[in-house]
Amino acid sequence: MCTGGRGTGKSAVLTALAEQYAQRLPQAHADLAASDFGQPGLAALAEDETANASRTSDLLFHLQYRLSRKPAEFGRKLSFPRLTQGLLAVSGWQVEGDDNPGQAVRPEELAAAKRRLAELLRASQPDQQQRRDKAAVWVDQVVQSVGPLTGLPAAMDAMVQAMMRIVATELFSSRAHRGGLAWWTGRRVTQQGDAYDQLTELALKFRGDPEDRRLAERHLIAALLADIADHYGFLQTANGVPRPLLLLDNAHSPLGTVFLDELTRVWHEEPAGPRRTVRPVVVATALRETPPLPEDGPAPSTRRASGPFWLGSRPATAAEWMLALPLAPLDLDEVKDMFEGVHPPPGAARLILRLSGGRAGIAHALVAAVARRVRLNEAITLDGLLDIPATADPGRSVSTVLLERLIPDEVARARLTYYAPGLDDTAVHRLSSHYPPQDPGGVPVQEASAHLRDNRWGRTPWPGTEGPFVGDPALRTLLLHELRGDAGRAPGAEPWRNIHLRLRSLYDPDGQGSAARRPDTRYLHHSLALGERDLVVRSLHHRFTERDAPGWLAAVNLVCAAPRPPDSLPAPSGDAAACPVCTAGGDPVHQAVELLVSQVWELSQPLATPRAATINSIGLQLLTLAQNSGPDAQKIFFRAHEEWPRELHRWTQAPHLQTYGGSAP
Repeated sequence: MCTGGRGTGKSAVLTALAEQYAQRLPQAHADLAASDFGQPGLAALAEDETANASRTSDLLFHLQYRLSRKPAEFGRKLSFPRLTQGLLAVSGWQVEGDDNPGQAVRPEELAAAKRRLAELLRASQPDQQQRRDKAAVWVDQVVQSVGPLTGLPAAMDAMVQAMMRIVATELFSSRAHRGGLAWWTGRRVTQQGDAYDQLTELALKFRGDPEDRRLAERHLIAALLADIADHYGFLQTANGVPRPLLLLDNAHSPLGTVFLDELTRVWHEEPAGPRRTVRPVVVATALRETPPLPEDGPAPSTRRASGPFWLGSRPATAAEWMLALPLAPLDLDEVKDMFEGVHPPPGAARLILRLSGGRAGIAHALVAAVARRVRLNEAITLDGLLDIPATADPGRSVSTVLLERLIPDEVARARLTYYAPGLDDTAVHRLSSHYPPQDPGGVPVQEASAHLRDNRWGRTPWPGTEGPFVGDPALRTLLLHELRGDAGRAPGAEPWRNIHLRLRSLYDPDGQGSAARRPDTRYLHHSLALGERDLVVRSLHHRFTERDAPGWLAAVNLVCAAPRPPDSLPAPSGDAAACPVCTAGGDPVHQAVELLVSQVWELSQPLATPRAATINSIGLQLLTLAQNSGPDAQKIFFRAHEEWPRELHRWTQAPHLQTYGGSAP
């Protein structure tokens, strides 16, 4: 089981496996979250209330068809008599009269039976209309053999026998048909009776309550595994004939959760035969929260497991048959390799790695957009990387296309775009009464939070805060970039200004604004996002006199993580307030604070790259602060003078620079 968040490349792994082994072994590829299993042209999945079909039985029809196709480099093709006999039994219908309308055949059952019978012919009959005609003939023959629909009730056992006699004997050789019936005889779906009795009971259980239907589906899954095992005799096993491959995408979906639970249970509970039982190789993907990139040492992933891949003894539980590994994030060399000979601007690969958080899907889109621009000899700057036209849709920016792919739901995407600046849930609640415009209502904050949770978006907390609300750095970067662009196109960037004013007011309960003696750090964060740098510098200079170096550095971290406002936002009106702690004009501490805030903020923007001159200046400002501090604070500032430049050269940004135990608000 390969797990990961949105855009990590889970589906791409399955696609690559399918292409690699297309001519070498039988395989079935299914998207368990798609109504057509990701195969255009397939009918939508059955509803659970359909008596003669379920999502699981539909999936088994699909897997059977796909595995029945013979690859060029494989021996004889797989055959599925046991599974087919079971599917025929449950996919039929019970003919009842008007005296029992609760069990009467429904039109959708008759149509479903025809569709599913036609599915059984897909491997041998490529013409769709001919498949439908043949299935219709079968249906008519079965109906006539058990009595007209408007006549007396026909028993389920008569229907099952008719299906086996008319349909199964046409699909398989008599030997395979007899072998399948013999397997069902020993299946003990019911305590007594022959194969037809077992299959009749299977059909009845399939029409029973949910627990009985699950039991019937497990019998069908067991039939699938038994058919595969039967293909591998002594010679096939001795010669190492490769196993079939099941590729199951989006196993976190409702169907995927049910099917994998039942598959692993059957896998675990089915008794071993007299010889080695050959099972298919199953590779599944599931949406799970992506863990943050490790700071030191490799984390368990598809590159490196925390334990052995193969157990020396039989697992004790069904769940232990499945090995779940997070899909490893990309590293820098892999991002560079994605350019395939194209030479991007210096720093582009490292910037893409940081923007994507190692997610292959995001990185691939960014690399493709940059590579296309380079091939066309068009100008490119790294600070405009997210505005480059998307390769798949040159009329729109790559960031817009990525957001639509990562958040397909339009309402959720609009909400999260406006909520992205919020540092916590309370702040977002304050925004939600006004933004986004034309919101459909309901409980927008809870629904947006549920969307993040259900889609397994991770959360990298900021030191000293509960948030931010959108905690995945890659997603938050894209959302803020979209908001900055949209707001910047409005007159005076009014939406940006109103959003940050509203958010800032939450941290100024007394309404003192810039006159407050010690404004909340989060107030200063939003002030900097409004371009009010003088206010921020005065407040931080005042805090410097408190001689709490760790707390001061934590405040700088949080403040300088503020997003940069749109260029169209008017400069703040002249703020003539004097700094309350400056002793004279040209105060060295005030100048150091001003330069430090400006430069750390500059290098902490998502599209910024390390610049040696700016980093050296940051080191000098921290040294100045150390020289003007008491002994205890001086130790901390001197450590920051030594370590912050090294961190910045390694592409670390606020709010994740070292704070030495400080807390911001």
